[in-house]
Amino acid sequence: MSASAVEGGGGAGVAALSAEGLEAVALEEGKVVAGGTVTAQVSDRDFPNLGTVSAKKKPVCTALAAVQAGSVLGEPASVVRRMWLGPQETSEADLGADPSDEELANAALDSTTSFVSLASYEQRAAKAVMADIGRAVEECASGFVYTAAGEDPVETVKVRKAAAPTGLRGADEVVAATLTVEVGGAKGPVEVVVVRHGGTIGYFPATSLASQATGDAFTLPAALVQAQLTRLTKTG
Repeated sequence: MSASAVEGGGGAGVAALSAEGLEAVALEEGKVVAGGTVTAQVSDRDFPNLGTVSAKKKPVCTALAAVQAGSVLGEPASVVRRMWLGPQETSEADLGADPSDEELANAALDSTTSFVSLASYEQRAAKAVMADIGRAVEECASGFVYTAAGEDPVETVKVRKAAAPTGLRGADEVVAATLTVEVGGAKGPVEVVVVRHGGTIGYFPATSLASQATGDAFTLPAALVQAQLTRLTKTG
């Protein structure tokens, strides 16, 4: 997983956006972005509370584990959550005339999901959150194990710094990383992008069940992150 920083100005100022203000700039329900669909129909299971996420043997890694798990850091004034359900990369036409049940099942998994959180902070607190995530990326390259909300431990075996998505505009800071996660003996990637504009942070952890099964790389579309940044930067 990699971290990169794009330093900019103060963004939207020091005051945290209100719940109403944050909702107004969050990605809209049903919006189609990069071929996938945004939904506001999410559950707490998809977005655990920060206090339930812990990398006990490597506490510095808890910040990164929290992002990976779909949580937000610190004490935001308000939080809005969305999911982005990416398009299937494999269509039935690609499978031929008589696909097997296994081929159909794999095709259904061949898409990317991002658990999008938008959180507003006082600007100094937002910068501290970004620093904690960046530090975790740097210090947790050899991996860590974390638990979230009483679920089974998740083993992240490697963290690699990544470049910010190409062409992003409007971010004061960006942290990006690729994590390698082991599940049932299979190792696959989790992509993480976190952006700050002023006092507001957008969290974009993403998974692909197909990639988890095969170990192949996948891409979190820059267009998804940019769509959220574009709405956010209209506030300031």
